[in-house]
Amino acid sequence: MSTPLTPEGAAPGSPGALERVSDRFELKWNEVLVGASRLWLPELAEPTAYIEQRMAIMPDGKADLPYWTKLWPAAMVMAQFALRLTKGKDPLLELGSGLGLPGLVAAAGGRPVVLSDLDPDALEFARAAAEKSGLGDLVSVRRLDWEDPPEDLGSFGTVLGAEVLYHPPLYPRLVELLGELLTPGGTAFISHEARPFAISFFDLAGARFSVRRTTSRLGKGEDATTVYLYALTARQAA
Repeated sequence: MSTPLTPEGAAPGSPGALERVSDRFELKWNEVLVGASRLWLPELAEPTAYIEQRMAIMPDGKADLPYWTKLWPAAMVMAQFALRLTKGKDPLLELGSGLGLPGLVAAAGGRPVVLSDLDPDALEFARAAAEKSGLGDLVSVRRLDWEDPPEDLGSFGTVLGAEVLYHPPLYPRLVELLGELLTPGGTAFISHEARPFAISFFDLAGARFSVRRTTSRLGKGEDATTVYLYALTARQAA
């Protein structure tokens, strides 16, 4: 499988992404404070134009919408939780990281982090965020196709996934992937906004993992958002 390249000829997510995305796009930089961590996330100044451009270059306008360009409430909840994950020298993996805020929080506390995604531009933005936030030495960015993960990715004691349950047909494969990526006794933390169909993922996961759930409420009144954070711990072999 060949590795896609950016228009500049570099592998997406490789060092130097901050300069590359700054040259390619008009950006706004959002300062995000999580605990004592001060992080910088890139935001497209013209997101509609970017989406239209992506749709135009795909046959019949069929392109995956770039959901990764938005900082979702589930990512904020996971980022707050990531403050507890800064100890240890073993790398932490974030799946479908998009802008990578939860992983960046863990890295800001000194934990090595691997941010992963499939979209080349998401990889570039995640790496740019790490570089802008001064975390380039602790953060690596990897392309990860859930159907065909790279053989050298390794295994992890901790895996994060914020808002990765938006496509139910992938649920069986995601359960398998977590089993492949987690070390014995390792834990995957999955956060998502309250959606009825997502419960089917945890029904599948329950056959392989012990499952725990906590609930958070962001905002007030009619604007409040419910976010669930699940811990899936790999069962030890008998």
